[in-house]
Amino acid sequence: MEHSFLFEEGTWRAEGEYRDAGGTASPVVGETFIRHEPGRWISEGVLRVRGERPGEHHNRYEIEPFSPGARSTHWISHNPTIGALRGRFVLAGDAILSFYASPTGRYRGFECVQKLDERRYTARGALLEEDKVVSTWALELTQLSSAS
Repeated sequence: MEHSFLFEEGTWRAEGEYRDAGGTASPVVGETFIRHEPGRWISEGVLRVRGERPGEHHNRYEIEPFSPGARSTHWISHNPTIGALRGRFVLAGDAILSFYASPTGRYRGFECVQKLDERRYTARGALLEEDKVVSTWALELTQLSSAS
């Protein structure tokens, strides 16, 4: 299965639902920008939480490009709220799985980005602090532009 998310430069729109630690659901919208540089791929994004407790979540991933035929690769990120994260993307059929942790293991999480078609994916994920759920999200991703 070939993937367009991460593997092609471009802009993706995210829309869906974010739930905080208390389970309160809020609508979210945002964008993710993918660009390929020599020796690394960059994914930068922002999610804007609407509703009673609005906020913004910024993320910037530096991804080791997938080697030809590889099924997984590593990434690093610095989250402004929780600090450094290290993770791995794993290709599993129509999905790109991601799992990650902070260097101390205090924070960890996972995400499944599943392909619907060339321009649309769903994303489901969770962030945990120790054994407590910090947040979950259910998003629809739509490609707005592609460099290819």
